[in-house]
Amino acid sequence: MPEIIDIKGVGPVLVSACEACGFDSLEKLAGATAGELSAVPGVGEAKAASLIAAAQALLDGASADAGGKANGAAVGGMKAKKVKKDKGKKKKKDKKSKNKSKKKDKKNKKKKT
Repeated sequence: MPEIIDIKGVGPVLVSACEACGFDSLEKLAGATAGELSAVPGVGEAKAASLIAAAQALLDGASADAGGKANGAAVGGMKAKKVKKDKGKKKKKDKKSKNKSKKKDKKNKKKKT
């Protein structure tokens, strides 16, 4: 039978926090509301909704990935962090290209005069 730890992105710390708040089984987690589950330290409304959906999918016998954990898209937050990191890199590239454009503009002005 699947357990809370089988949800992708859920580790022992989150399992302990869930258990401390009364969510000691996958069934209780799947039957909770996002508001109830957000009482768990470190779990907001969005993460709670993702955990609930992943728990329901495990109980319904949904397919698990190669690691044996059900996909809970935003549970681990890893994808979100990666996207933010990429955006930061893109901004830096944009600034560099703007600086290059400014330098070219200055050179063109000097050539015209």
